[in-house]
Amino acid sequence: MSNLLPIGDIMPDMKNWSCIITVQEKQQVTDSMGTPTKKQNFVFYDSEGSKVEGIIFNADIPRMSPMLQVYKRYKISNADVRTIPLKFQTAELTKQWVITSKTVIDEVDGDEDIMPIQFAFTKFADLAEYMDDRSKSVDVLGVVISSLAMKTITKNSKQSSVQKFVLLNEESQTVLLSLWDDFLNNEGQVILNNMQSYPVIIGRRLKVNNYNGVSLSTWFDSALLVDPPIQEARQLKNWAMRNTKSIAEIIDAKSYIKYNPALSLKGDQKTTLICNVTPSQKTAWVKAKLSFEHIFQKYWYMSCAKCYRATTADYEIEFTCNSCKEKGAAMPRCRFDIDLSDDSGVIPASIFGDLAETILTFTGLEAMDHFNQNLELPLEFVHAQLKTKTFLVHIKPVQTQLADARQRYTVLYCSELEP
Repeated sequence: MSNLLPIGDIMPDMKNWSCIITVQEKQQVTDSMGTPTKKQNFVFYDSEGSKVEGIIFNADIPRMSPMLQVYKRYKISNADVRTIPLKFQTAELTKQWVITSKTVIDEVDGDEDIMPIQFAFTKFADLAEYMDDRSKSVDVLGVVISSLAMKTITKNSKQSSVQKFVLLNEESQTVLLSLWDDFLNNEGQVILNNMQSYPVIIGRRLKVNNYNGVSLSTWFDSALLVDPPIQEARQLKNWAMRNTKSIAEIIDAKSYIKYNPALSLKGDQKTTLICNVTPSQKTAWVKAKLSFEHIFQKYWYMSCAKCYRATTADYEIEFTCNSCKEKGAAMPRCRFDIDLSDDSGVIPASIFGDLAETILTFTGLEAMDHFNQNLELPLEFVHAQLKTKTFLVHIKPVQTQLADARQRYTVLYCSELEP
């Protein structure tokens, strides 16, 4: 007979033991660095809240992995217990159970319990602190309210599938989460199949990127928990169910595909001198003067009203966009080139959409009307005002350089600074 023990009492090389656990996390199958070994990691917890890492290797993965499903309880007996190498240990995971085809696993019936687990979630408003730092990751809680179209892209000569999902918190802030490959095929399909019931997810060890100011993405060791049995998730789902009208308005407005300064702008935002801005920086913040008095341009382009990509379709003519595949009317969108300058230098940039209209004081439609009538926009007052103002500007480098080899930038955000 094996001894029924809690996780904390099970030591390396111990024999004749059993433990009743619940599967908290089931990660994707990954390759071990620089070796042909494939592995799949799990996190188990017991009724005391203690945790242990489970791991399955190579040919045992297709045999044993389907036997372990998230949130279900199992009695596991006589797995090979090892100490995790020190550099890979965390505060809560120091031991590892190696699951093989010889390991005894029995499902335990019972009602779903609330997880006795505490998570440290990063607030959406604090995500910018972790942006583009590969050494840091975040755990977030959000309700999925919508998804964008799935795309196939080529990275390093390998095709990958990716789809963005819209996460919402109780402050009605949104952030986009990109699910890649196996995450999309597994948890992504569960989310898509349950979209009408507002699935709540915990994203663990996600990376923070600078798409639209701030966005999230799965990484090789990330984990997604869909509708996890924890109190915070159930409260968030109940909140979503009570606020279906306001959520529908958020989905209709599609503001989540636009830059969100509320998430990307830090309270003590540090800036860079223009002479120190380099194309290797994914984004940069500068304090700059804006000028475009000397640049001859038309101030608008015809765009898809859904994704803003340029099109040759005529104004208000319905067409199917080659980029987003959506059908809609072509609309003029404001866009023009500017110079950003401070005491250290000048860089060329382009500004689009609402930001461009605010600086120009004309809409894309008004700019198009003037252009079509061969009239210049009356901008004397705008140019005079800009000479007296300084702006906080968030920029990112454009892949293609100008003909004179100067690096061009795109303005993500700008706001006038107090004198």
